[in-house]
Amino acid sequence: MKHKKLEIKHLSLSGSKGFALLAAVNRSVIPQHVTKMAESIEKMGIIRPIVISQLDFISGTPENYIIDGQHLYHACMRLGYDVPYVEIDIADSVDLAEKLALLNNSSKSWSMRDYIKVWACVEKDYIKLNKYFNIYDIELSQVADVLMNQQCRFSSGGSSISSCIKKGEFRINDESRGVFLLDCITDALKVVKRMDRMSNKLFIASYVNFINTCNSYGHAKFIANLKLNKDKFKMVTQDPEEYNKLIKSIM
Repeated sequence: MKHKKLEIKHLSLSGSKGFALLAAVNRSVIPQHVTKMAESIEKMGIIRPIVISQLDFISGTPENYIIDGQHLYHACMRLGYDVPYVEIDIADSVDLAEKLALLNNSSKSWSMRDYIKVWACVEKDYIKLNKYFNIYDIELSQVADVLMNQQCRFSSGGSSISSCIKKGEFRINDESRGVFLLDCITDALKVVKRMDRMSNKLFIASYVNFINTCNSYGHAKFIANLKLNKDKFKMVTQDPEEYNKLIKSIM
C-alpha cells in the first residue's frame, strides 16, 4: 500500500499551543538526554522532525500528541528553536501501540520495559508480565518464556522472546502453571546460590525444561536432593549439556 508523503511543518514556540506528551504510554523524559540532544542541535542543527498525531481517545478531546521525538521537542524548547514535525494518522489504542513499537524498534534508548509499558495499554498479559517480573528475581526473557509455557531459553539476549514482546505478540499460556514454575525456580535458587548471569540462565533453563519433560516431578524431593548436591554446581562449566545432565541426576 502506497502511503502519502509526509509534509514537514514547523511549530513556532512563540505561539500559544504546543504538543502534549503520552505520559502514561511513552517513556519518561530524561533531562540528561535532552541536554545531549540540545548539544547535538547546536553542533549539527536539527536533522530530523518529531512525529505527532491528533488523538481523541486519550482524554476524549482531540489533541496533538508527540509519538516520537519528545527529547528533541524539549531540546528545541530549551534552545528557543521552532520544532519541525510530521503528522501521522493513528486510528485507536492498538494502532498507537503498534506504531510506537515500530518507531522505536531500532532505538537503543528503548528497553524491554518500555515496550511492555506501551503494550500494557492494550493487552492485559503485558501487565501481568511486568507484575511477575517485579515479583521474581529472574531475567525478563526467562519470565516471559515460563509464562508462555514454552521451552525456556538460556542464550544471551533471548532474541526470539524479545522480538515477540516488541511486536505485541506476548501471551500467557496457563498462568497457574507459570507461577508454579517461577516459585520452583525461586526455591531452587535459595539452594544453588546465584552465580554469574550466564550460569544463572543456564541453571534456570535446564531446571524448567527438566520439570516440563519429567513425568512425575516431586518438588519437595527435588529440593531435598538439590541441597545434598548443591556443591556440584560450583564445578560445572557453562555448557548446557552439563547442566541438563546434572539436574537430571539429582532427581
